[in-house]
Amino acid sequence: MFEHVPPVVVGYWTEQVLQATGGAGVDVVFDGVGGEIGRAAFELTARHGRFFVHGASSGQLTAIEPVEAQKCGVEVIGIEQLYGFRPRMHQWAEQVMAEAVAGRVRPVIGQTFPLDHAADAHAAIESRSALGKTLLLI
Repeated sequence: MFEHVPPVVVGYWTEQVLQATGGAGVDVVFDGVGGEIGRAAFELTARHGRFFVHGASSGQLTAIEPVEAQKCGVEVIGIEQLYGFRPRMHQWAEQVMAEAVAGRVRPVIGQTFPLDHAADAHAAIESRSALGKTLLLI
């Protein structure tokens, strides 16, 4: 089972994001956690950014009032936006792959582990100490 992440971890994560973005925040947030963590993520969304609510693993959705989002200049998009996903999935996948081939979209690979250390990779992800993608090397 997932454990609740204490707010102190969110504070550490918040500082890292602000430092990495020069205090500007991020352009896009995909919030699958909700609750306090989702709220902290909303606070890190840059002006003119997008905040996607697509889950609530904490047990609570992140509730953002439309007036607050407008004041912050953030577009909040709910899970209902996924309903139109399937018909456009192949088109969007082709577009993203073309962007990746062109070098305009690159995943952040934060750490790698040999396959025989998969348990260590899982521990890093579960403890939320992993940044970016965690890869197993085979």
